[in-house]
Amino acid sequence: MSYTCPICGSDNVEDTGFRAENDELKALHRVYGCLKCTGRFLADRPSSIGKVQVSAEAVPSEASIQHVRRWFEDKKSLDECDYPFSLIPIIEEHATGKRVLEVGCGASQLLPMLRHRGFQVEGFEGDPAGLWLARERGEIVSTGDWDAISHILRCRQFDCIVSDQVFEHTLRPGHFLKELRELLAPEGKLIFRLPNEGSLRRNLELTVARLKGRNHTRSYFVDHWNYFNSRALRICFQNNGYRVLSLKQDLSPQGFMMGKLLKTMNGHPLLCRALGRTMARVDSHLLSNGLTIVAAPS
Repeated sequence: MSYTCPICGSDNVEDTGFRAENDELKALHRVYGCLKCTGRFLADRPSSIGKVQVSAEAVPSEASIQHVRRWFEDKKSLDECDYPFSLIPIIEEHATGKRVLEVGCGASQLLPMLRHRGFQVEGFEGDPAGLWLARERGEIVSTGDWDAISHILRCRQFDCIVSDQVFEHTLRPGHFLKELRELLAPEGKLIFRLPNEGSLRRNLELTVARLKGRNHTRSYFVDHWNYFNSRALRICFQNNGYRVLSLKQDLSPQGFMMGKLLKTMNGHPLLCRALGRTMARVDSHLLSNGLTIVAAPS
Protein backbone atom coordinates (compact mmCIF):
# COMPACT_ATOMS: atom_id res chain seq x y z
CA MET A 1 0.00 0.00 0.00
CA SER A 2 1.28 3.49 -0.85
CA TYR A 3 1.02 6.40 1.56
CA THR A 4 0.93 10.17 1.25
CA CYS A 5 2.42 12.46 3.88
CA PRO A 6 -0.49 14.15 5.72
CA ILE A 7 1.82 17.02 6.67
CA CYS A 8 2.92 18.19 3.21
CA GLY A 9 1.10 15.95 0.71
CA SER A 10 4.23 14.32 -0.74
CA ASP A 11 4.22 10.65 -1.72
CA ASN A 12 7.99 10.46 -1.24
CA VAL A 13 7.77 8.60 2.05
CA GLU A 14 9.43 5.57 3.62
CA ASP A 15 8.90 3.20 6.51
CA THR A 16 11.20 4.23 9.38
CA GLY A 17 11.10 0.76 10.88
CA PHE A 18 9.62 2.13 14.10
CA ARG A 19 6.20 1.19 15.38
CA ALA A 20 3.72 3.13 17.52
CA GLU A 21 1.86 1.41 20.31
CA ASN A 22 -1.92 1.29 20.29
CA ASP A 23 -2.77 0.28 23.87
CA GLU A 24 -6.50 0.03 23.22
CA LEU A 25 -6.18 -2.43 20.33
CA LYS A 26 -2.96 -4.04 21.59
CA ALA A 27 -1.45 -3.38 18.17
CA LEU A 28 1.46 -1.55 16.54
CA HIS A 29 1.16 1.10 13.81
CA ARG A 30 3.88 1.70 11.24
CA VAL A 31 5.74 5.01 11.52
CA TYR A 32 6.57 6.58 8.16
CA GLY A 33 8.95 9.45 7.44
CA CYS A 34 8.56 12.00 4.66
CA LEU A 35 11.69 12.65 2.60
CA LYS A 36 10.38 16.06 1.52
CA CYS A 37 9.27 17.80 4.74
CA THR A 38 11.17 15.39 7.09
CA GLY A 39 8.14 15.03 9.36
CA ARG A 40 6.79 11.65 10.43
CA PHE A 41 3.32 10.16 10.68
CA LEU A 42 1.48 6.99 11.64
CA ALA A 43 0.37 4.84 8.74
CA ASP A 44 -2.81 2.72 8.77
CA ARG A 45 -4.79 5.66 10.11
CA PRO A 46 -8.49 5.30 10.91
CA SER A 47 -11.04 7.25 8.91
CA SER A 48 -12.21 8.99 12.07
CA ILE A 49 -11.34 9.21 15.75
CA GLY A 50 -13.68 9.84 18.64
CA LYS A 51 -12.22 13.01 20.11
CA VAL A 52 -11.97 14.74 16.72
CA GLN A 53 -14.97 13.52 14.74
CA VAL A 54 -17.10 13.75 17.87
CA SER A 55 -20.87 14.06 17.89
CA ALA A 56 -22.19 17.21 19.52
CA GLU A 57 -24.69 15.00 21.36
CA ALA A 58 -22.05 12.69 22.88
CA VAL A 59 -22.65 12.17 26.61
CA PRO A 60 -19.66 11.37 28.87
CA SER A 61 -19.76 8.54 31.36
CA GLU A 62 -19.32 9.28 35.05
CA ALA A 63 -16.04 7.31 35.00
CA SER A 64 -14.65 9.46 32.17
CA ILE A 65 -15.68 12.66 33.95
CA GLN A 66 -13.88 11.57 37.13
CA HIS A 67 -10.80 10.57 35.12
CA VAL A 68 -10.60 13.97 33.42
CA ARG A 69 -11.30 15.75 36.71
CA ARG A 70 -8.32 13.99 38.35
CA TRP A 71 -6.10 14.72 35.36
CA PHE A 72 -7.20 18.35 35.39
CA GLU A 73 -6.30 18.76 39.06
CA ASP A 74 -2.93 17.03 38.57
CA LYS A 75 -2.14 19.41 35.71
CA LYS A 76 -3.29 22.56 37.52
CA SER A 77 0.03 23.52 39.09
CA LEU A 78 1.83 22.78 35.83
CA ASP A 79 -0.35 25.21 33.89
CA GLU A 80 -0.26 27.91 36.55
CA CYS A 81 3.51 28.21 36.38
CA ASP A 82 3.66 27.73 32.62
CA TYR A 83 0.95 29.71 30.81
CA PRO A 84 1.65 33.12 32.44
CA PHE A 85 5.23 32.97 31.19
CA SER A 86 4.86 31.12 27.89
CA LEU A 87 1.59 31.23 25.95
CA ILE A 88 -0.07 34.25 27.56
CA PRO A 89 2.76 36.73 26.74
CA ILE A 90 2.73 35.50 23.13
CA ILE A 91 -1.05 35.97 22.93
CA GLU A 92 -0.75 39.46 24.45
CA GLU A 93 1.97 40.34 21.94
CA HIS A 94 0.28 39.07 18.79
CA ALA A 95 -3.49 39.34 19.33
CA THR A 96 -4.71 42.49 17.58
CA GLY A 97 -7.95 42.41 19.61
CA LYS A 98 -9.44 40.66 22.61
CA ARG A 99 -11.33 37.74 21.02
CA VAL A 100 -9.51 34.45 21.69
CA LEU A 101 -10.49 30.87 20.83
CA GLU A 102 -8.69 27.95 22.49
CA VAL A 103 -8.95 24.81 20.35
CA GLY A 104 -8.69 21.59 22.31
CA CYS A 105 -9.26 23.44 25.57
CA GLY A 106 -10.20 20.44 27.72
CA ALA A 107 -11.53 21.57 31.09
CA SER A 108 -9.23 24.58 30.49
CA GLN A 109 -6.90 26.42 32.79
CA LEU A 110 -5.96 28.89 30.06
CA LEU A 111 -9.42 30.37 29.39
CA PRO A 112 -9.98 31.83 32.89
CA MET A 113 -6.40 33.13 32.99
CA LEU A 114 -7.01 35.02 29.75
CA ARG A 115 -10.40 36.30 30.87
CA HIS A 116 -8.83 37.77 34.02
CA ARG A 117 -6.50 39.69 31.71
CA GLY A 118 -9.38 41.25 29.82
CA PHE A 119 -9.77 38.85 26.88
CA GLN A 120 -13.12 37.63 25.53
CA VAL A 121 -12.61 33.87 25.45
CA GLU A 122 -14.29 30.69 24.35
CA GLY A 123 -13.15 27.15 23.69
CA PHE A 124 -13.64 24.19 21.38
CA GLU A 125 -13.23 20.65 22.72
CA GLY A 126 -13.74 17.15 21.36
CA ASP A 127 -13.63 15.10 24.55
CA PRO A 128 -17.18 14.98 26.01
CA ALA A 129 -15.84 14.74 29.58
CA GLY A 130 -13.53 17.73 29.13
CA LEU A 131 -16.38 19.66 27.54
CA TRP A 132 -18.69 18.80 30.44
CA LEU A 133 -16.17 19.96 33.05
CA ALA A 134 -15.38 23.19 31.19
CA ARG A 135 -19.06 24.08 31.03
CA GLU A 136 -19.46 23.10 34.68
CA ARG A 137 -16.84 25.75 35.43
CA GLY A 138 -18.81 28.35 33.45
CA GLU A 139 -16.73 28.37 30.26
CA ILE A 140 -18.27 28.91 26.82
CA VAL A 141 -17.16 25.82 24.89
CA SER A 142 -18.42 24.36 21.60
CA THR A 143 -17.94 20.86 20.23
CA GLY A 144 -18.46 18.77 17.11
CA ASP A 145 -16.48 17.52 14.12
CA TRP A 146 -13.11 19.31 14.07
CA ASP A 147 -13.01 19.00 10.29
CA ALA A 148 -16.08 21.26 10.19
CA ILE A 149 -15.09 23.73 12.91
CA SER A 150 -15.54 26.77 10.65
CA HIS A 151 -19.15 25.72 10.02
CA ILE A 152 -19.83 25.00 13.70
CA LEU A 153 -18.46 28.42 14.76
CA ARG A 154 -19.77 30.32 11.72
CA CYS A 155 -20.42 34.06 12.13
CA ARG A 156 -17.67 34.19 14.78
CA GLN A 157 -14.21 35.61 14.16
CA PHE A 158 -11.25 35.63 16.50
CA ASP A 159 -8.22 37.85 16.84
CA CYS A 160 -6.20 34.88 18.08
CA ILE A 161 -6.68 31.12 17.96
CA VAL A 162 -4.45 29.22 20.37
CA SER A 163 -3.90 25.49 20.77
CA ASP A 164 -1.58 23.62 23.12
CA GLN A 165 -0.50 20.00 22.47
CA VAL A 166 -3.38 19.37 20.05
CA PHE A 167 -2.19 19.67 16.42
CA GLU A 168 -0.35 16.35 16.54
CA HIS A 169 -3.70 14.61 17.25
CA THR A 170 -5.44 15.70 14.04
CA LEU A 171 -5.87 13.23 11.18
CA ARG A 172 -5.90 15.96 8.49
CA PRO A 173 -3.61 18.77 9.67
CA GLY A 174 -3.74 20.70 6.40
CA HIS A 175 -7.53 20.69 6.27
CA PHE A 176 -7.66 21.71 9.93
CA LEU A 177 -5.46 24.74 9.26
CA LYS A 178 -7.70 25.80 6.38
CA GLU A 179 -10.76 25.48 8.61
CA LEU A 180 -9.20 27.69 11.28
CA ARG A 181 -8.20 30.30 8.70
CA GLU A 182 -11.91 30.91 8.07
CA LEU A 183 -12.35 31.85 11.74
CA LEU A 184 -9.52 34.38 11.94
CA ALA A 185 -10.34 38.08 11.88
CA PRO A 186 -8.31 40.34 9.58
CA GLU A 187 -4.78 40.45 11.03
CA GLY A 188 -5.68 37.48 13.26
CA LYS A 189 -2.97 35.11 14.49
CA LEU A 190 -2.70 31.37 15.05
CA ILE A 191 -0.54 30.19 17.98
CA PHE A 192 0.20 26.47 18.34
CA ARG A 193 2.44 24.60 20.76
CA LEU A 194 3.27 20.95 20.12
CA PRO A 195 5.99 18.28 20.59
CA ASN A 196 9.26 18.66 18.67
CA GLU A 197 10.13 15.56 16.65
CA GLY A 198 13.51 17.11 15.83
CA SER A 199 14.65 17.57 19.42
CA LEU A 200 17.90 16.11 20.66
CA ARG A 201 16.00 14.19 23.35
CA ARG A 202 13.77 12.53 20.75
CA ASN A 203 16.71 11.65 18.49
CA LEU A 204 18.68 10.18 21.39
CA GLU A 205 15.72 8.05 22.42
CA LEU A 206 15.32 6.70 18.89
CA THR A 207 19.06 6.04 18.57
CA VAL A 208 19.11 4.07 21.82
CA ALA A 209 16.08 2.07 20.66
CA ARG A 210 17.82 1.13 17.42
CA LEU A 211 20.98 0.11 19.28
CA LYS A 212 18.89 -2.14 21.53
CA GLY A 213 17.12 -3.65 18.53
CA ARG A 214 13.72 -2.30 19.56
CA ASN A 215 11.20 -1.06 17.00
CA HIS A 216 8.98 0.95 19.34
CA THR A 217 9.62 3.58 22.01
CA ARG A 218 7.63 5.87 24.28
CA SER A 219 8.02 8.57 21.62
CA TYR A 220 5.51 7.02 19.22
CA PHE A 221 2.01 6.15 20.34
CA VAL A 222 -1.62 6.39 19.38
CA ASP A 223 -3.22 9.01 19.42
CA HIS A 224 -0.38 11.21 18.19
CA TRP A 225 -0.81 10.78 14.44
CA ASN A 226 1.68 13.38 13.17
CA TYR A 227 5.21 14.19 14.33
CA PHE A 228 6.53 17.64 13.43
CA ASN A 229 10.04 19.05 13.48
CA SER A 230 10.67 22.73 12.70
CA ARG A 231 10.91 22.16 8.94
CA ALA A 232 7.78 20.02 8.71
CA LEU A 233 5.74 22.45 10.81
CA ARG A 234 6.81 25.45 8.73
CA ILE A 235 6.05 23.66 5.45
CA CYS A 236 2.64 22.52 6.70
CA PHE A 237 1.61 26.06 7.58
CA GLN A 238 3.00 27.60 4.38
CA ASN A 239 1.31 24.97 2.21
CA ASN A 240 -2.06 25.80 3.75
CA GLY A 241 -2.17 29.56 3.38
CA TYR A 242 -0.14 30.94 6.28
CA ARG A 243 3.02 32.96 6.71
CA VAL A 244 5.09 31.99 9.71
CA LEU A 245 5.86 34.95 11.98
CA SER A 246 7.92 33.04 14.53
CA LEU A 247 8.92 29.47 15.28
CA LYS A 248 10.51 28.83 18.66
CA GLN A 249 12.15 25.66 19.94
CA ASP A 250 11.14 25.62 23.57
CA LEU A 251 11.31 23.57 26.72
CA SER A 252 7.65 22.65 26.97
CA PRO A 253 6.67 21.81 30.56
CA GLN A 254 4.38 19.15 29.15
CA GLY A 255 7.54 17.05 29.01
CA PHE A 256 7.49 14.14 31.46
CA MET A 257 10.42 15.25 33.61
CA MET A 258 9.25 18.86 33.86
CA GLY A 259 5.80 17.70 34.92
CA LYS A 260 7.24 15.49 37.63
CA LEU A 261 9.56 18.26 38.85
CA LEU A 262 6.81 20.87 39.09
CA LYS A 263 4.57 18.49 41.07
CA THR A 264 7.28 18.12 43.71
CA MET A 265 7.48 21.93 44.00
CA ASN A 266 3.79 22.57 44.76
CA GLY A 267 4.62 23.95 48.18
CA HIS A 268 7.16 26.41 46.77
CA PRO A 269 5.26 28.87 44.50
CA LEU A 270 8.18 31.28 44.13
CA LEU A 271 10.43 28.50 42.86
CA CYS A 272 7.68 27.33 40.50
CA ARG A 273 7.30 30.79 39.02
CA ALA A 274 11.08 31.18 38.67
CA LEU A 275 11.25 27.85 36.85
CA GLY A 276 8.33 28.87 34.63
CA ARG A 277 10.07 32.11 33.62
CA THR A 278 13.32 30.28 32.89
CA MET A 279 11.64 27.61 30.79
CA ALA A 280 9.74 30.21 28.78
CA ARG A 281 13.01 31.88 27.71
CA VAL A 282 14.49 28.70 26.24
CA ASP A 283 14.96 28.68 22.46
CA SER A 284 17.49 25.90 21.97
CA HIS A 285 17.76 22.90 19.69
CA LEU A 286 19.77 21.09 22.35
CA LEU A 287 17.22 21.60 25.13
CA SER A 288 13.90 21.82 23.32
CA ASN A 289 11.20 19.20 23.50
CA GLY A 290 8.51 21.50 22.11
CA LEU A 291 7.75 23.91 19.27
CA THR A 292 5.73 27.12 19.42
CA ILE A 293 4.61 28.63 16.12
CA VAL A 294 2.92 31.97 15.47
CA ALA A 295 1.38 32.39 12.02
CA ALA A 296 -1.00 34.66 10.09
CA PRO A 297 -3.00 34.05 6.90
CA SER A 298 -0.86 34.85 3.86
